[in-house]
Parts: sequence; structure tokens; C-alpha cells
Amino acid sequence: MTRMTGGEALALLLADEGVEYVFGIPGATEVPFMELMERHPEFRYVLCLHEQVAVGMAEGYARTSGKVAVLNLHTGTGLAAGLALLSNANQGHVPLVVTVGQQDTRLLAEEPAMSDDLVAIARPFTKWAVEARRAEDLPVLLRRALATAQRAPAGPVMVSIPLDLLGAEAESAPYERGGLFTRTRPDERAVQTAADLLASARRLVVIVGDGVTRCGALDEMVRLAELTAARVYHHWMSDVDFPVRHPLYRGDFDADGDATCDLLARADAVVVVGAPAFQQAIATAAPLCPADVPVIQIDDDPSEIGKNLPLAAALEGDIRASLAELNEALAARLQAADGAWAALHERKAAIKEETQAAATAFERQVASRRDAEPISAERLMAELREALPANARVVDDCWSYSAVLRRSIPFTEPGQYQRSRRGGAIGGGLPMALGVKLADPDRPVVCVTGDGSAMWSIQSLWNAAHDDLPVTVVVLSNGAYRQVRFMRRRMMGESAADALGTSLSPPDIGFTAIAAGLGIPALRVERPDELGGALREALDPGRPFLLDVVVDASLPLP
Repeated sequence: MTRMTGGEALALLLADEGVEYVFGIPGATEVPFMELMERHPEFRYVLCLHEQVAVGMAEGYARTSGKVAVLNLHTGTGLAAGLALLSNANQGHVPLVVTVGQQDTRLLAEEPAMSDDLVAIARPFTKWAVEARRAEDLPVLLRRALATAQRAPAGPVMVSIPLDLLGAEAESAPYERGGLFTRTRPDERAVQTAADLLASARRLVVIVGDGVTRCGALDEMVRLAELTAARVYHHWMSDVDFPVRHPLYRGDFDADGDATCDLLARADAVVVVGAPAFQQAIATAAPLCPADVPVIQIDDDPSEIGKNLPLAAALEGDIRASLAELNEALAARLQAADGAWAALHERKAAIKEETQAAATAFERQVASRRDAEPISAERLMAELREALPANARVVDDCWSYSAVLRRSIPFTEPGQYQRSRRGGAIGGGLPMALGVKLADPDRPVVCVTGDGSAMWSIQSLWNAAHDDLPVTVVVLSNGAYRQVRFMRRRMMGESAADALGTSLSPPDIGFTAIAAGLGIPALRVERPDELGGALREALDPGRPFLLDVVVDASLPLP
């Protein structure tokens, strides 16, 4: 045992965990923490201008680096200011350790200014929340926090650290980092039951979500699709978890609407992998998935298994391991069945024709709107595809145009495309892109964001300049909360062109002026023939840049 201050114990823990950055905004309760950072230059403190920026940067860094990210926030006000994106991180299983400064323990009974019940504030938005009461508690609680944040399913944890504990001395055991060997195998009976169902399925629908990327299971996911000739759909609020140019890929899965009811009614089995089953925002007259269609769910989050509907089989455990075992069992059944491979080939050829027809129709749509003014999202994404470096990472926060973005750019590599995984808060894109750049500084990073989303975290531009992070920001300026208009029309059956609460103008937001004021060069584009040159200028490496593109806000035809 060694006698040390709570702050020294914290520093040892972070160093042994390989922490490089601490994101945050300090206040009076963080004075000892900041003094600790000054004495330990191996940690870089990334100062932000808003807590949402700090949380978003931490999420982008954690998801790209594969490491836990550390946040430092100031009392209840700082924690509350970051809750929107902390909610996204919690629902998206992002490993974060959030330390929050609390007032001195000797004064808490008097309810001093800016003291809050931090555990109660954090609990709905984290895997675990706790407040230290003694300096001796800090090593134990922080070790547990680091392990809990990373243990599947990963997620944020919050540790409240009162002001006096970082300087208080206590006996502490040396910290030795142990491996987190948490990949769990599914129940063998579940694997065999699922394999039996899939071997006989002829109209299989597979829905993939962020769990595929989190568990490094892309190759296994592609093999399952090919062994079953499945039509693969992508949960709309997650990373790209299946190659978008694969002939079995059929686009976004939208849990709201009659078209989805029809899709699932025609299936003879449904497999949901690392995605919710299901989360509807709009009630349908009939159940989204008919009761006679068997559903197989594969997830590493026990709380998702069978949450909303009965299952024919449930593979609970590491998604990569589950898929690998299921593929092996399924391949054995196909090998033993006469004519199975030939029938599989025929079904895959038929789906490939459907996919090609849809791709041709989309390209016709792109061509028909190529010269439209205001600029069409289809034209912008096509130009971006041509201008992007091959190894670029893309962060998406342009909600109502996300489907066009994913259809236009051939994302194939895990992590090449990132967006909020579930959660409902906009504004994550700008700071996430900066965190991605910190984690992978040698690759170009582009954030594609809506104007409404950008304004939620526009202070991120200051970080791009202050911390010298050469990220390209492409703002789709349509002067509207277009996603809200779209949902209103679906719910109310009206065009909602000027729906209350959705217009962002007048005045038009001057993104180039804002960028200049925060130290970032910028350019505004209003004509489609200006796009190519502007994108090439914006993507010039070595400095951050903002490109403000005026795009069409009209809604697609019903």
C-alpha cells in the first residue's frame, strides 16, 4: 500500500489505462483537477466552449480509437448542459468516463451554491453513476468506472468527485491494469434453433445496427447474408454496418409506416442484429411485424433481447462470436441439403436484380436534379463522392439527407462513416468529427451537417482553430428543421412547407461570418456548377474549412 492523494491515484489510473485526452470545461470545483493536469503533461486537456462540444468530441474519439474517453465537467450545471449528447452516447453504447466536480464534502450538508444531486442527474443517461465520499474511495470507484464503461454493452459512467478529495491523502494499492476479456458466447441451443430456421427461410429480411460495428462483426455479417440470400436493411440511426454497394443491401430500415409493415409481412423470417427490434415513432394500424413471422435477435445487450416482441430464437452474447457460430452451423446444414447452394444462388441473383434496378432509379433521380436550384442534396452528395479522398472518414449530422449521403458514397470500412447511434439529439456531428480527427490524425475527416444541427454545437469551430484540427465541415443550409417537416407530413398528411417551429429564416444564418469569427476560413455556394471547385478547395488538407451550401428544402413526394 502507498500513501498518496486522491488526485495522484486518479492520475495513475488514467495513465495506466492509456488515456491521452481529457475533454471538458473547468469551474471552481475543478481547480484541483486542473492543477493535476498541469503536473501530468502526458494528458492533454482539451478545453471546450460548451459541454455538448466536450461530450461530442469524446464520443468521436472513443468510437474511432476504440479506447475509453474521459470527460471532466463542472457541477450540476456543466453535467446538465452535456446531457443531450450524453444521452446519445448512452443509447449508442459509447465508452465514456465522466468525472464531475462536486462541492467540498464538509459543506454539502449546508447545500452550498452549485451543489446538486449529481448521481440523480446522471443516472438516466449513464450505465452507472456514483459519488465518492472519501479519498480512499477514488481508486476503487475509478477502476470500476473504467471497467464498467468498456464492458459489453459499453456506455458512459459518471463519477462525482468532491472538491476536497483530490488533495486528501489516503492509502492506495498500486494500480495494475487487467484485461477485460468480455466476449461471451451465445447459448448453443439458440444457435442451433436459429440455424434450423434460417436454413429453411426463402424470404429472409435482415436488419443490422450499430452492434455490428461495435463488435467488429462486419465480415461475419456479410457471410450470414450470403449464406441466407437475405435482403439486408440498415437501421437508419447507426453507423454503416453493411457494405452499401453489396448486391444484397436494400437501404434504410424505417420502423414507421405501412411500407415497412408490407416488407415484414412478405418475409418468412426476420433477423435483427445489433439493432432495436423495434422502435416505432408512429403507431401503425397493424403490428409492424406479423405474429406468424419468426424473429431471431442477435445482440450483446441483454436489455434489448426480446424487449418489444416474442422471439423464435435469441443469441445473447458478443455479436461477432454469435454470427461466427451461427454461420458455421448454417453452412453445415446447407452442405448436407441437396440443391441448397443452387437455390441460394438463384435467390441472390434475383435480389441483385432488385438492387440494381433501385440503383439505376436513384441515378436517374440524381441526373434529373443535377442542375436544380437551390442545389439538390443528390447533386451535392454526388460531387462530394467525387471529391473525397479514398481514405476519408465522414461524420454525418444531416438527418433528413442521411439516406442520400449513404446511397451516394460507397462506405465499406467499419468506422469510415459515423453518425449518432440512436438517441434523439442533433448537434453531435461537428464535435464528433474533431474527436475522430484526434483519434486518427493522418486521415481526412469531413463532417456533413444540417444548418440546424450545426447551430447546436457551432462552438466546435473554435476548437478546430484553437487545437489545429484540419476538419472539413460541409453545412447543408436549407433554412429549416426539414426532418420535423417530414415527420409532420407523415403524421398529419399535409405538405408542411411552412410548418410552425421549423423555419430557421429570416434571418439567413451567416455561417461564413460565424466561421471567420471563430478563426476558420469559409466559403458559401449557391449554384450547382460551383460545387466541384468549392469542394476541392474545402478538402485541401492542412487546415480546417467550412463550406456553406444552400440546398433545396422541399420534401420528397409522398
